[in-house]
Amino acid sequence: MSRDFRSDNVAPPAAPMTRAALAACENWSDAYAEDRLTAGLEATLANLFGREVAAFPILTGTAANALALAQLCGRFSQVMCHRSAHIHLDECGAVEFHNPGCRIVPLDGADGKLGIEACARALGAADDVHRLRSSALSLSQASEAGTVYRTGEIEALAGWARAMGLSVHMDGTRFANALAASGATPAEMTWRAGVDVLCLGATKGGAIGAEVVVFFDRGQAGDFRRLMKRSGHLASRMWFMAAQLEAYLADGFWLEAARHANAMAARLAAALADGGRPAPCYPVETNMVFLSLGEAERLRLRENGFDFYMVDDGSGGPMARLVTSHATRAEDVDALADALRAGA
Repeated sequence: MSRDFRSDNVAPPAAPMTRAALAACENWSDAYAEDRLTAGLEATLANLFGREVAAFPILTGTAANALALAQLCGRFSQVMCHRSAHIHLDECGAVEFHNPGCRIVPLDGADGKLGIEACARALGAADDVHRLRSSALSLSQASEAGTVYRTGEIEALAGWARAMGLSVHMDGTRFANALAASGATPAEMTWRAGVDVLCLGATKGGAIGAEVVVFFDRGQAGDFRRLMKRSGHLASRMWFMAAQLEAYLADGFWLEAARHANAMAARLAAALADGGRPAPCYPVETNMVFLSLGEAERLRLRENGFDFYMVDDGSGGPMARLVTSHATRAEDVDALADALRAGA
């Protein structure tokens, strides 16, 4: 039994991605993204999203976000995001590092999501030499609270951003979870809603290590490969990541894995509600459950072998973040629910 609910990236890699990566290791392949697997992945993504794309496999979500935003934003720029966004709290200033002079502007928003009013208040003045220009709006999908932007919300935010001259970046490290929860299509949740670039995650969905930056306007990608090279992220064996990503998307595995992870979080939330515990801190829409736990209860859970992170987004004190994954089993969830109910 696994009692580790820290994150979906502590779960073991999923078998389809592991098999695909190992199979690719049997072949001779061109280097630096000029191989057939990487080219094939771009074609797969074009078919998935229903339009031509420029796609770039990359090892980490931090690199994907930072380089994508560096590509979108010029000098003297600022990027607006939610105050709980990964690019703001958990990427060690990577956005600013890869685009010197750029600044992150964290904004408030209910349930981990941005609203137009908060964005409008923070908008920089393009014609004021004393201030930075707002260049991009970054949306986390799913949010760091585990909530989901519906297509209408994305359309409204992206429409406002476009009117203000901003590009729209989507941190999609849990994009599959959001897609599975919403019932939207990949196109409806991205370029049709006004998103310019998606950083599509697979590592949290079961890859050994693979993300992909997807530009929905090939012209906007420009010299992105040079940006990857200069920053040390143009892998010589790019096919190793491309093979995992192909397996992730093949036969709907990515959505099947996301639905399972979401269902395990919903199972936990339902069991706790049946046990009379207070409601989670945020609506449980994907694969994360946030609970207010006292120190004694946290200690008791850990003494019983359950592992989880405590997070504090500044909205009401520290919370236990419980994350389910493609590998979480129902019996693992039930054991955690029993332990939590026992302390209620």
